[in-house]
Amino acid sequence: MDKQNLIQIFSQKQSRRDTTNKAYATRLSGLAKRFGKYKEEQYDDWTFLKNSEDVIYFLTQMPNGRKNCEGKECIPSPSTQIGNLNPIIEYLIIIGEHILAEEYNVVKKVIDDKVIKSYQKGNGLTKTQSTNIISYEDLIKYTEKIDEEIKLCEAKPLKSHLDQWCLEELQYLKILMRLYLLHPSRNEYATLRFTTLRDYKKLKQPEFNYIVIGSQKVYVSITNYKTSDKYGLKLNEIKDKPLIKMLRSLKKTRDSEGRDHLFYLTKTGNPWDNQNLCSVMTRCSKKLIGKSIGSTLLYKIVIQEAGLNYNDALKNDDLVNAVKYDEILANYAKSRGHSQQIQKIAYIAE
Repeated sequence: MDKQNLIQIFSQKQSRRDTTNKAYATRLSGLAKRFGKYKEEQYDDWTFLKNSEDVIYFLTQMPNGRKNCEGKECIPSPSTQIGNLNPIIEYLIIIGEHILAEEYNVVKKVIDDKVIKSYQKGNGLTKTQSTNIISYEDLIKYTEKIDEEIKLCEAKPLKSHLDQWCLEELQYLKILMRLYLLHPSRNEYATLRFTTLRDYKKLKQPEFNYIVIGSQKVYVSITNYKTSDKYGLKLNEIKDKPLIKMLRSLKKTRDSEGRDHLFYLTKTGNPWDNQNLCSVMTRCSKKLIGKSIGSTLLYKIVIQEAGLNYNDALKNDDLVNAVKYDEILANYAKSRGHSQQIQKIAYIAE
């Protein structure tokens, strides 16, 4: 299935963003190739989707080649399964195959319910996360530990290349931790790149994830993320002065290097991807505090702190603080890219 032709087909729905059309086309063309390899066939059109039972089994039960933070191949998560089913359903509806679309849609609805029920059962915590979760207070202490390690590395008179790599990763982590504490989100911060506010305003439609640097204001702009199909562009102003100072300093360094990504692999110099961010975050936290803390667990820690304050305000009929923390939670939901309903079901303990 040709990607460009698929983009044109998905573009028939004028209310859908161009970036979503491209994402749908990429997923569906990729599925045709992966499913063809699985079946030892070559598919040039959509007719392989008629075998809905096999396609659904492939999408929900077969490893998709991605690895988790431990480097092991795993079955796609329910949210990833839904992300792959959406373009199939949308495509089939556009070409008039409504009955076939419904065969996929009934499975999608079941997976949606499965996600919600799993959230309700354990407030969104997996067994591994339950083992590694720490309090918000300990999370702040962890950020202080990162600062201490940076100072120790900087104080070494003769640094080996390993010392330099370690220092660079810790400096990246310091920025990430403050960014996640203030604007908790997913692993898409791995692909952030710098742009100026002037250049950003020239973009008809942002296609990448940016830190937008203006003379007075700084923003984080996220276009490519897991739930972008539903929630669209996420644009938040960064108001924290220490974080702004770090970002402006890093941009000066990148400008002098002729590079624009925030984060690069220390060994190869290639820009990070989502897996690199996960690896750095969990490796450093395990080394410094004996816990594996990635972006998802970090989000849950931050949300639970705000959620507990919100619940306490409700119990005490403290409407002023209830409104205050509800607004905080709304901003966190926007940063993450989901609804407050999902947030309160999935992440906030009663």
